[in-house]
Amino acid sequence: MRIFITAPFGDSQKNIENLCSIVRVAGFEDFCFTRDIENYRKIFNDVKELMRRAKEEIQKSDALLIDMTEKPTGRAIEAGIAYALGKKIVVIMKKGTVVKDTVMGIADVVIEYDSIADILPKLEEFLRMQK
Repeated sequence: MRIFITAPFGDSQKNIENLCSIVRVAGFEDFCFTRDIENYRKIFNDVKELMRRAKEEIQKSDALLIDMTEKPTGRAIEAGIAYALGKKIVVIMKKGTVVKDTVMGIADVVIEYDSIADILPKLEEFLRMQK
């Protein structure tokens, strides 16, 4: 099962790699646009092309993972695209994060964490339920 991992462009490579590693250990094929297409640098001068490519990659994926701890903008658009395409949505967030009801309305699973490593067992469980 391929999961599209949303990541803020400004997030550190280390944080993105850590999240992707956890997703792989859980048994998913991980894909992160920031890492796999942009190679951690800005390559799109045309934002319409950027979003077209993101949509293509979301279409190739079975699910999308979004961390809602920080207020997402572009990442929320990716979640909306995934929802419109009928993809599964995995929402992760630090414990105590308050999100809008609309986020809960598109989420197939919500995983709260203290440390990002805490998401592993719930991701494994989510994957088992998809088989």
